[in-house]
Amino acid sequence: VICGDALKTQFPHFDLCVANIPYGISSPLILKMLFGTHNFRSATLLLQKEFAKRLLANPGDSEFNRLAVNVKLVSDVQFLMDVSKKDFVPCPKVDSSLVRIQPKQEIPLVDLEEWGAFIRTCFSKKNKTLGAIFKQKKKVIELMIRSKRVAITGRHKGLCVEDRGVADDDNIDPDMSDDEELAEEDGSDTTCNKESALFKDKIVSLLNDRGYTDKRPSKLSNEQLLSLLSAFNEVGVYFCG
Repeated sequence: VICGDALKTQFPHFDLCVANIPYGISSPLILKMLFGTHNFRSATLLLQKEFAKRLLANPGDSEFNRLAVNVKLVSDVQFLMDVSKKDFVPCPKVDSSLVRIQPKQEIPLVDLEEWGAFIRTCFSKKNKTLGAIFKQKKKVIELMIRSKRVAITGRHKGLCVEDRGVADDDNIDPDMSDDEELAEEDGSDTTCNKESALFKDKIVSLLNDRGYTDKRPSKLSNEQLLSLLSAFNEVGVYFCG
């Protein structure tokens, strides 16, 4: 028996997880299990019904979000049953759903930090087209700066760590503040403006050539997103610098 905070405690090896967890830690606990160091068979969890809907959402669903994208990259999520709030004593304010999460035996060969930063960018405005997202001047300069850093320092290869950028809030981009400050400083420089224009042309050309300009992130499958990330990296556009 371990008495402690599930988010802070180092888990021993485990094969199965069956839990009725505090709903407030659903997202970070799931990410800790999936992006941690343990290989386990499955986790059967009782979750708040609305949260479960977002976790189970597929491309094109209104609930589709960054959390679902990242969880489904490394696992399969199965709905088991709904549980009414009336089945509890005392009765809570929300209904629940039981889901099973099973880690995939094979996951795509992708740098998880680069993937996380890419998904943050795409889903910062998930209902906008990719063309609109990547044509923003500030966004272009941020990516240019990050890509320069990667060119100088090299790639971060396959860091399978507890994901620092995956969240279930589609409108928050917590990793942008430093680059936004740099972008504002560099944006006034004439040389940087010319350089960013060329960088923007490279991004726009790639989106046009691949047929992604008018597509929305919320309607793309993981396979499509992986393909687009790979295409960006191939032309020197990086998201985690």
